[in-house]
Amino acid sequence: MKLAGQKWTLWVRDIVIGGIIIAAVLAWQGRDMLEQDGSVSIAHQVLPSLQGQPSPLLSDETPTLVYFFAPWCQVCHLSIGNLEYVNNDNIKIVRVALDYANIQDVEAFAAQHEINSPILLGNNQIKQQFNVSAYPTYYLLNTQNEIIGGSKGYSTAAGLKLREFLINYQ
Repeated sequence: MKLAGQKWTLWVRDIVIGGIIIAAVLAWQGRDMLEQDGSVSIAHQVLPSLQGQPSPLLSDETPTLVYFFAPWCQVCHLSIGNLEYVNNDNIKIVRVALDYANIQDVEAFAAQHEINSPILLGNNQIKQQFNVSAYPTYYLLNTQNEIIGGSKGYSTAAGLKLREFLINYQ
């Protein structure tokens, strides 16, 4: 019986250490992101879509999840499909392409991942405004266009659903 108790203690220790390591990595990744406490407000902007129509970046009616990606980014290739698990009735999802060589690269990315929703074509001004330094970068904004969340790197479908849940109960 004593051996089983020791194994349980080792498992708990390993889980706690793993959690601390994950928290440290996430904190390091987010070190240069904009403040996420609602103190940063983003002005209304319109960007061209991949289809050529001007589209608003943010929504006044629902919270907005802005997903910044680059077509050459391998993590973006892995993560962009996870956005499909977020309920568009609760959160407006905006995909913004940055650091692309040409529009054909963005079109090929969209076709490869069967993205039927609009993709906005970002620019260096948007990249600087949101302090995007790695891909993918996510920002969550409330209906007052204040940043209330964000992260960099891969986000699972479960992680995105959790963000959706949290925003609905704030």
